[in-house]
Amino acid sequence: METTQIQNASSTGTTPTSTTSPTSKTNAESTNAASTTDTKGKQPQVLASRKRNVEDRKKSQIWDHFTKLDVDPKAPRAECNYCGKHYACHTIVNGTSNMWSHLKVYKKFPFVVDKKQKVLVLEPKIEKGELGEQNVGSLKAIGYNYDECRQALAKMVITDELPFNFVEGRGFKLFARTMQPRFDIPSRFTIMRDCLKLYIEENDRLRTTLRGQRLCLTTDTWTSIQNINYMCLTAHWIDNDWNLHKRILNFCQVSNHMGETIGQVIENCLLEWGIDKLLTITLDNASSNNVTISYLKNVMKDWPTNILSNEHLHVRCCAHIVNLIVCDGLKEINDSVVKIRNAIRFVRSSPSRHLAFKKCAEKLHIECKKSLCLDVATRWNSTYLML
Repeated sequence: METTQIQNASSTGTTPTSTTSPTSKTNAESTNAASTTDTKGKQPQVLASRKRNVEDRKKSQIWDHFTKLDVDPKAPRAECNYCGKHYACHTIVNGTSNMWSHLKVYKKFPFVVDKKQKVLVLEPKIEKGELGEQNVGSLKAIGYNYDECRQALAKMVITDELPFNFVEGRGFKLFARTMQPRFDIPSRFTIMRDCLKLYIEENDRLRTTLRGQRLCLTTDTWTSIQNINYMCLTAHWIDNDWNLHKRILNFCQVSNHMGETIGQVIENCLLEWGIDKLLTITLDNASSNNVTISYLKNVMKDWPTNILSNEHLHVRCCAHIVNLIVCDGLKEINDSVVKIRNAIRFVRSSPSRHLAFKKCAEKLHIECKKSLCLDVATRWNSTYLML
């Protein structure tokens, strides 16, 4: 060991201060174990204690798509199997990231999905012809759009009257991820904002559509089982292409069914929408509605868009007239209707009676599968279904 230290010292032109120092021993041991230095001052060569078998190394999957070229080993190159482009592939200097980046942007790579690529789908369409309804489909190119998916989700929540936390359910998340893994499912607060945004957009679009149109209004008022009064105001108009349209302008709670109260609600709705062209207002044949029409005529008397001083503004509801006629006719057979209603109420009062009634029907070989339904006394169409 001392001989080695003296040789190393002589090669560098220095004299060791001590032959027994711990530092000298450590340097000597590391020198003997790992490296040797020649007399010409060259860099030390690392002597591997064990040569690693190249075949044991884990091969990258990139070499399923690239082929190494027979070039200078110090500057290795690889060729793409699909386009023939060359890339540097030195293990330490370059790695494989440049080749992976090439495959991600190369459109002819068979395993990459182009986000801008659209898919042809068959859009069903039903047309009525001489042979009846026919399912006529047409091809349409559709691409993934995150904003359109969110808008469609908001429309689904509104149309199907779903709660906002529906999007946070496990079943819906599983369905969405299976259908489109790239779709980031929004939270219930985001869906709430999307629904409000959609409402504002549709409101502005409807304002633009109603501008300059002469409208016919219909109202309907009723009382819920919680004794709360509601009113719905609907607008009807014909566009320039002679297509009939119908939109709900207002659905609100009213304090009572008095004529002046309903007239004030209609007036506020017209002012809110900026409507000044009315043709008719259709109301029921209740006496309070006459007060409503008188109130609105007084409000609209100075409007420049009136027709014949609103003489024909009031139109009485034909469906309500038919309802009154039928109810008056049912009074002639009221005793029979009451007996049938009581019999059905008796059968439906308990499950055992309902089951006994079914067994009687089976014994008599009655093939009708309809069940017994009880009517609402104030709606004659339900009485018709009961009979």
